[in-house]
Amino acid sequence: MIIEIAAQGGFGGMAAARLRKTIDVDDQPEQMRQELCDAFGPDELARLARQPCGACADRMTYRITVTEDCESHSFTLHEQQIPPEMLDLIDQM
Repeated sequence: MIIEIAAQGGFGGMAAARLRKTIDVDDQPEQMRQELCDAFGPDELARLARQPCGACADRMTYRITVTEDCESHSFTLHEQQIPPEMLDLIDQM
């Protein structure tokens, strides 16, 4: 599974210029691989994307694409829709 993350925004668009990360989950140690699969599985990302966002102005927006078995799924999530543990994983990537 390949995870691609592109993020932009933040207060006035300056909190984090533009973030781009790509990770091949198969190249990670077993524990990290499991955490990434659980957090970034298409079903979980779809569930998070359906959550209400509230006031999303001046917050980070994440575009997450997951590719597995030649099939890609893309999701746009706002900072408030992403659990802290998932943000920690993004930082570790």
